[in-house]
Amino acid sequence: MPSIQCDLWRLALRLVRRKQRFSSAQALHEEIRRRRKIGRANPTARLLARHAVSMEPVAGVEVYTVRPRGNDSGRQILYLHGGGYVFDIVSQHWDFIGKLVDALGATVTVPIYPLAPEHTHREVFAGLLPLYDQLVRGNPPVSLTVMGDSAGGGMALALAQVARDTGRALPGRLVLLSPFLDATGSNPAIDVLEPLDPMLSKLGGIECGRVYAGGDPVTLAQVSPIYGSLRGLPPVTLFIGTHDVLLPDCRAYRALAQEQGLPLRYYEYEGMFHVWMLLPMPESNAAFAQIVAAVQADEAPQRPAEARAGQGATAGYQPM
Repeated sequence: MPSIQCDLWRLALRLVRRKQRFSSAQALHEEIRRRRKIGRANPTARLLARHAVSMEPVAGVEVYTVRPRGNDSGRQILYLHGGGYVFDIVSQHWDFIGKLVDALGATVTVPIYPLAPEHTHREVFAGLLPLYDQLVRGNPPVSLTVMGDSAGGGMALALAQVARDTGRALPGRLVLLSPFLDATGSNPAIDVLEPLDPMLSKLGGIECGRVYAGGDPVTLAQVSPIYGSLRGLPPVTLFIGTHDVLLPDCRAYRALAQEQGLPLRYYEYEGMFHVWMLLPMPESNAAFAQIVAAVQADEAPQRPAEARAGQGATAGYQPM
């Protein structure tokens, strides 16, 4: 049973008509124009007070680094924010990043990557790959976690696939939060979930993928990583809710992981909507504890008997 806080967030999202902004291609572009006028959220005052925050451009991309002022664990996180590839980072992302630094003593690297439709996946990866190379040169790759929410989750998986295919060192693990894995919107089970999801709509998601692809097929693995091979990738931890239109694609990904031998911890939270783990509620606290455990895990993933579910979640492990 979802918490009262979850129900209140769901009500708030419906009252502000959040889902309507993704209801069609036209509605999405109207929202893009509105959000461009607002601009992105900068690191919050709370984050600046608690942690050491710096910014340095890498390959033309502004890259923020958030470090603990003490108790540095040596862990590194490359965090890729969500927003359908078309929207800027928001304050909830910065709050979540601060929690990661607090809980893990980790250094979190946050690229402010270029957005569609003004830019495409080609420009995004032209900036991400030099940054990734810089991170793996400066630290043991096993200490690096690549993490992302929504579109950033899909981008995290695609980045690992590109790293593997180009002979780069792989990160120690991937953590995917409500990841956008298939920009085609072709899974028929999505239509069943449409009325339940208070945030996302299929047509807006398809348009996000189309403009991010920039004329390339949306089935390109760099845009829809579910169409790329999962073999040889590092262990993955994935979180999704049962009231998220992206659930069918995450379930399809779970089946592919089993077929292709990808080690996967899969957490499916009953009644949760898109990227709930970034909002204050008991369910997000439960998921956050599992996220921390995933980052702290050794290179070798847990055996099936050791995998655990959190509050309102079912967990599964796909062995190698």
